[in-house]
Order: sequence, then C-alpha cells, then structure tokens
Amino acid sequence: MSEDLDKALTNIPKELLDEIVEYEEKEHVRKAGFRERKKRFPSNEDVVEAIKYISGGSITRYNIDALYEAVKHYLEEKGFDTSVLNESRFWRVVTNLTKKGHLKADLR
Repeated sequence: MSEDLDKALTNIPKELLDEIVEYEEKEHVRKAGFRERKKRFPSNEDVVEAIKYISGGSITRYNIDALYEAVKHYLEEKGFDTSVLNESRFWRVVTNLTKKGHLKADLR
C-alpha cells in the first residue's frame, strides 16, 4: 500500500505542484499546527536604541522634524507593532535622553 502511495506522489506533474504552492501563498493557507505570531510592541529601550541609531546621538533642527516618522519606520522594519508608539511617548523619551545627557541637542 505504501509503495502505491509513494508511486502516486512521485508522479504528480510539476505544474500542478506549482499551482498548489501559488494558491497556498495567495490564500495564506495555514499549515496544521502553525500559529501566526503577533508582532510585539516596542519597549522604551527599543525606542531609545532606534533614536540613537537614527539620529547618530545628536539632534539638530534639521533632523528633528522627521525623527518621529523615521524612528517609527525603523521599528516597523525591525518587526515591531508601532501602533502604541504615539508622539507624546516618543518625545518624552527624547526629552529624558537629552536631560540625562545621552542625546546631544543642537537646535540653534
């Protein structure tokens, strides 16, 4: 019986297999036992890391306007769900970094 099954599986045309794979990718068919994972929310440490990476450790009046959107985009690329990162939380983190001296602000 298993020999017949093996023979039947090896004789499937390649076009049919490609069509099945394309359908599964298109329809997002879940495999048995597979559970999609939710993206995690960024912690303040993740936001700090992103701010330091994007700004290079200093904020100028030229890059401050686009900083929030750039950090949000960077975190999304890293796989975070940025729906909870609002502007007030972001600027509170930036202000604390500046007050503690971890981020240099040159806004002249």
